[in-house]
Amino acid sequence: MPSQTPRLPSLIACLFVLVTVATLGPAIAAAAPATGAAGPAEASPPSLAGVFASLPVTPAGDLARVRLLSGNEEAWYARWHLLEAAQKTITSTYFIVDQDVFGFSFLGLLRKKARQGVAVRLMIDDRFLRGAKKWHDYDELQELAREPNVQIRIYNPIERQLLPALLDVRKVLVSNHDKIIIVDDRLCLTGGRNIGRDYFVQMGEHTNVFQDLDVVLEGPGVVQQLQKAFDEEWKALPNRDVKKDPINLVSQSAKLDLAFHLMNRYLNGMGLPDLSRLDLPRGMEKTARTLCDQLAGFKRLSSYASFRLFRGERLKPVRILDRHSLLGTRRDITPNLIRLIDAARREILIQNAYVVLDEAAEAALRRASARGVRIFLCTNSAESTNHQSTVAFFLTDWKRLLATMPTARILVYPKGQPCIHTKAFVFDDEIAVVGTYNLDPLSMVINSEVVTVVADPPFARQLALRMKDDFKKCLEYKIRREPDGRVTVLFGPEDHTQADVMKKLERFGRLKFLRPLI
Repeated sequence: MPSQTPRLPSLIACLFVLVTVATLGPAIAAAAPATGAAGPAEASPPSLAGVFASLPVTPAGDLARVRLLSGNEEAWYARWHLLEAAQKTITSTYFIVDQDVFGFSFLGLLRKKARQGVAVRLMIDDRFLRGAKKWHDYDELQELAREPNVQIRIYNPIERQLLPALLDVRKVLVSNHDKIIIVDDRLCLTGGRNIGRDYFVQMGEHTNVFQDLDVVLEGPGVVQQLQKAFDEEWKALPNRDVKKDPINLVSQSAKLDLAFHLMNRYLNGMGLPDLSRLDLPRGMEKTARTLCDQLAGFKRLSSYASFRLFRGERLKPVRILDRHSLLGTRRDITPNLIRLIDAARREILIQNAYVVLDEAAEAALRRASARGVRIFLCTNSAESTNHQSTVAFFLTDWKRLLATMPTARILVYPKGQPCIHTKAFVFDDEIAVVGTYNLDPLSMVINSEVVTVVADPPFARQLALRMKDDFKKCLEYKIRREPDGRVTVLFGPEDHTQADVMKKLERFGRLKFLRPLI
């Protein structure tokens, strides 16, 4: 089981304990999704093509080259390639930038490009500057901000929401969950991966290894849509500019430059240097050893020289759906996913890291099942997840989902498999969706999210085949419906999960008031 990264950071959890009594009524009432918000299924729902045609688009059109990035190493290569190729501008936002060799080399590459004259805008969420030694440890970001053509913002700093949280505890949880890179207003990348070794290495190379999906795109329309998604959150009032440290007792530039140098060398098959022969700045020896030790374990991360961003991919119709966080107004993702569910006629494939459905999404899936649509729902089990809180609530739901959706199958990743971090959908082998959007209240109600919708049968089939290959690795939860209406479990979580873990999950799942915050 992956080590548990807290779903709610410890500061937030403490705050929640203090304010729950005062806020429980209004906060939970506000958090509960309006079951009628998405509306009933249309009498004659449009086709999938009709739904796609109605999605937001720019005057530049929706044709774009698009490549699916499923392998962890190729996903890192793609990011490195995009940043290395930048000539004029880099625009990027990430939910997590870890303080490891990936996070530091990412910032080091941005610093290198900035010193070459490239204008850089970077936004990072305040809750997940993971690995920081102390709260608001922005040393590396402050170092990068010393470059005159670099702008950095922290999204929704926690302390600015402490007072608003007294009226609505969700305000302190609000995050920018987007993951976007845009280069020279021409190329872009988005999907589920953050910046850190969890997302780019292989099983056995690190404690936590995620399986995820990204897409890299080239096309003016999608670039404009992602740029708009970025700009609308960038300009949000609660953000804080990161300024250069006026005192700067300890410069971080050597660390960022070293991380870039080591990563670039390793990616290009040159291995690790003899540190004794490097002219390292004083005090940098320990950092250099740590970074080299991390890289040494990543055996498949050394073939960047042969990587090509595109491999003959043709133009496809692609559109971007965006939702602002709770602090904004745009809500494009959930209602349009429900419309796609209502338009499906044969098969819906869902692979999603965290599944805690609201009534509107569950009702849409029930309608699809009633039409005879096959539904495959693949997610984490308690053995594979990094967030057991979501599994706890999924365990309260899964039997009901199967009982009310006779055409549905539920598949979960067992012990020994990577943790699913994917957020993907395929509808009738015609339309594919890849993005940052989880099927839980944090994504549906609280956080900023972005997804890519591709209306291209070959691309959709490619993703569907990949997902079905993954399904073969899964355990399947099964029930039998008895004539008297009772449900008998044939195989469920208790059949493969340790008893003490099940007890903890069952206890947590009884805390219904927490569900809107998961």
